[in-house]
Amino acid sequence: MTLFLKTSIAAVLSATLLTGCVNPDQNDPNAATKQGAVGGALLGLTMGALTGDAELAAKGAIAGGVAGGVSGSMVDLDNNRENQRHSSRDEAIAQIGNNQQQSANAAPSPTQPQAWAELDTLTGNWQVAIWSNTTGETINAKADAAGSLTKTTTAQIAIDNLQVNGSANSLAMTAEFSFTPESGYVLSVKNNVDNSTAQFVGEYQATNNRYNFYPESADVSVIKGVDASQVRLELGFAGNNVWMVDTWAAIDGQDVKVQSYRFTRS
Repeated sequence: MTLFLKTSIAAVLSATLLTGCVNPDQNDPNAATKQGAVGGALLGLTMGALTGDAELAAKGAIAGGVAGGVSGSMVDLDNNRENQRHSSRDEAIAQIGNNQQQSANAAPSPTQPQAWAELDTLTGNWQVAIWSNTTGETINAKADAAGSLTKTTTAQIAIDNLQVNGSANSLAMTAEFSFTPESGYVLSVKNNVDNSTAQFVGEYQATNNRYNFYPESADVSVIKGVDASQVRLELGFAGNNVWMVDTWAAIDGQDVKVQSYRFTRS
């Protein structure tokens, strides 16, 4: 919509709705002119506010004021009672405009996500670099992993072919990341050797763009010798080709990283 058309609409609307924004003083020979100018400006501003167009609001106020002043000067003061009957209508329109403008300026309320788009990032083949210091001895290892979507809400990561210092290890794991608006973020880790499973519930941390997962039960064993209530897993993404899962534990009052799995796309 061009500026000329915006201004013309505001002027027409203002000129047709000029009555009753102030009560004219019958002793003031210019009362009708003042009333028309104020009414035209108010209606021009209101129409701009209702459409959410600040430029239209300003131009409408100016055009409406001019049109209102000209029309008001030709109104006989004997029509004051008719004008007064419309005052409540114009006040209501002005209030609607103010409410619409306030709503437009208000910050949007946070909404619950309906899907976890990053589940797609977990699909594909990965090389896994593993660092662990859960027993006081630093271990560097590597493994292979394959990720796939088992459902639109669930991604499964199968880890095998674990190599520790060049030697094969029997450890094999399957991790499932899932999300629904009802259950939130869930991580299930299964040890395929002894069929034990650890379940975690998660939350998104916007401050560091990470997902924190906590053991759902205090009875589960996550890190040997550390109470499960003192352990959390942290999931982070570095683009589409690298992601990591770090294990943190509260030890002697400090948050310590004790294990890290870094996945690099093959």
